[in-house]
Amino acid sequence: MLDVAAVDQMSGKVQAAAASPEMDDRVRRWSEDNPLAAKQATRRPDGYSFAVVGETLMYLHRAPDGMVIPHACYPDGTEKVYTDHLHAEAAYG
Repeated sequence: MLDVAAVDQMSGKVQAAAASPEMDDRVRRWSEDNPLAAKQATRRPDGYSFAVVGETLMYLHRAPDGMVIPHACYPDGTEKVYTDHLHAEAAYG
């Protein structure tokens, strides 16, 4: 869990990476190279701002209260969600 400022900062970095001109091609290639992980990563219909950072596919989605939540998807299909304590409690009890 992170503090809200760190989650916001990470979200901004993912948005900036996703906006780079070559990112659509990088995301497409990552998805082709990692089809099972890509299926896992794209299961959220509300995911947006997809970006490949190193070997990791990052994306964002909004929590019901509007907070932007970063996700990291790895080639092996595992996923990390970067959130603050309040949102972690709401999502995972």
